[in-house]
Amino acid sequence: MQQSQSLQQPHEPGRSKRQWGMFLLLTASLSLLWLVILPRAAEIPQLRSDIDFLEQKKIDPTAMFYSDLETIEDTVQNIRNFHQENPHALW
Repeated sequence: MQQSQSLQQPHEPGRSKRQWGMFLLLTASLSLLWLVILPRAAEIPQLRSDIDFLEQKKIDPTAMFYSDLETIEDTVQNIRNFHQENPHALW
């Protein structure tokens, strides 16, 4: 029984305050990143042009799966055509 008691950590009064402080600091940092830094970064000309390109092509950058892109059928057909014309190319 003494052994199980020695394995348990004694409760430190300041530990809980430190944990809450770290949690609040992390939450504030993520909020600053999400609500201030990323929106400002989206206004950088190069990033803005990339965002506009994705919006024009109706590409959802949060789900960049090739099966989700509207143009996948054209791409698959282009690959098939290439392989028919060049059967020994690449693989």
